[in-house]
Amino acid sequence: MGAFVTSGELPNIIWLAVEGLTCLVTLATLVTALTPTRWNMQCLDRLFQMLNLIAGNVGHNRNADDR
Repeated sequence: MGAFVTSGELPNIIWLAVEGLTCLVTLATLVTALTPTRWNMQCLDRLFQMLNLIAGNVGHNRNADDR
C-alpha cells in the first residue's frame, strides 16, 4: 500500500470519485428541495446558497420560493 497509484487502480479511483460526486449532488438536491431557500440567519442563508449551487439550482433552475 504505497503512495503511488498504478494503472490498474486508476479506473476504480475514478469510479469512486464519480460515485461520491453523485451522492453529494443527490443529497444537496434532497436537502434543498425539502427546506426553504431564504433564512433569517446569515450563516444558514450562506449555507443553503452553497447547497443550491452544489444541487444545480442556478440560473433558470431555481427553487419555487426563490422567485
